[in-house]
Amino acid sequence: MATISNDEIAPLLGTNASASRSRKLLVMIGGSILILAMDFGFFLTVAPQTKIFEDIICRDYLAALGNRTDTIPLEGVCKSGPVQSELALVNGWKETADVLPGILLSIPYGVLADRWGRKPVLLLGILGILLGEIWVRVVCLYPTVLPLRLVWLSGMWRLIGGGDMVLSSIALVMVADCFPEDEMATALFRLFSAVILSEVLATPVSAYLMASDPWVPYMLGLGIAMVGSLSAFLMPESLSDAKSKISSTTAPSNEETQSYPDGKFSVRQYILDKLQHFRDSTRFIMSTPGVAVCLVALFIASISKQSTSLLLQYTSKRFDWSIADASLLISLRGIVTLANFLLLMPALSSILTRHFHLPGKLKDLRLSQVSSLVSALGFFIIATAGSRAILILGMMLLSMGAAFLVSCRSFVTSLVRPDHVGALYSSATVVSSLGMVVAGPLFAYAFRLGLNLGPAWLGLPFLLAGVIYLLGSVSLIRLKVSNRLHGE
Repeated sequence: MATISNDEIAPLLGTNASASRSRKLLVMIGGSILILAMDFGFFLTVAPQTKIFEDIICRDYLAALGNRTDTIPLEGVCKSGPVQSELALVNGWKETADVLPGILLSIPYGVLADRWGRKPVLLLGILGILLGEIWVRVVCLYPTVLPLRLVWLSGMWRLIGGGDMVLSSIALVMVADCFPEDEMATALFRLFSAVILSEVLATPVSAYLMASDPWVPYMLGLGIAMVGSLSAFLMPESLSDAKSKISSTTAPSNEETQSYPDGKFSVRQYILDKLQHFRDSTRFIMSTPGVAVCLVALFIASISKQSTSLLLQYTSKRFDWSIADASLLISLRGIVTLANFLLLMPALSSILTRHFHLPGKLKDLRLSQVSSLVSALGFFIIATAGSRAILILGMMLLSMGAAFLVSCRSFVTSLVRPDHVGALYSSATVVSSLGMVVAGPLFAYAFRLGLNLGPAWLGLPFLLAGVIYLLGSVSLIRLKVSNRLHGE
């Protein structure tokens, strides 16, 4: 660790000010390019991947019936119950397999990031994700040799670096290391805006390219992600910035010397100490009902993140759309979500504060309650839509309800002490990831059941999602807000 001066009369804005600005700029540019490229690549490939999976399953189905595998499958055959049922299972379990490494390895990789640096863990995460995506394409290129269900092993490659969850967490940590508290919200908003922007831009490009061949956007998305990942090398190591923050606000600690005899570092002991500290610092979750309710609500909200591929499959089957045309709904969702974040939510927040004189905590709770109800309504409309116009209305309502995640996080943050916020956000990440793990197979089997029950039940997964969201809304409505600070 670099030696830190104890000279209290040294100017706070000295010669390092410009260097600090340059480091923040590099982290912001590198992080934005990285997130934009990775997410652009994902949204560019989500519809082509669904189409390619469908074609492979359809050919296998025809082969099982005794037909030649080199014939072009008819669209009616590919939309049949057995094909769509297998497609839902393949997508559902693949999404679950991709999330599991992050849940299992978030703490170990967090330890490595705290001890040896953020950048090595960031690069490992990128490597694991890219290897996983390459593996999926290899399976799809050789469907006669490799069964399609082997795409579930893409999660195995994500053991390198912990997958998408660890990658995004480390990127956010690097921003938190370099930016002061008064600039943090703006920096994070820019990063999240890159995600929404990639969703808006990539989807119509993907739909256009799919008109010729779904493999074109499928391989292009991987290429963009690989090239964009090089921006991670622009990002400076930020662990020293984090240590400088701690050193400037707290006295030097002898924790390491006390925990590790003779000053020798022990990975096992370090992990045990972190787990013990996490357990001690999360006891407030069960002791504060509002926090527990909000975490349950975040668990419920995470199911909507897993509905993208199933939404494409559902709309294509129900309304006889091509998957390319159905993918334009994702772009619509991104546009409405972005407008919601930039226009509607700030306007509602201002009205509740200025005209109704609601305090910040109560305002966030009211926005969370309304957003969750709107999301539930959106799911119900999508599940029962009898026309394309009604479906689009449901999509717009669901996109407007996406503000729930932001308002609920803001509300639950006000319920805990500042020194518990880190533990709270870690808990929220784990809870959300568990929701994503549950949602993949749950939606897949619900869709399979809907196919067996008949066309009227195709929307069963979204009907189920609406019921779950409604239960979360009821729990939030029953929640009482205390006037005491931080739930004390």
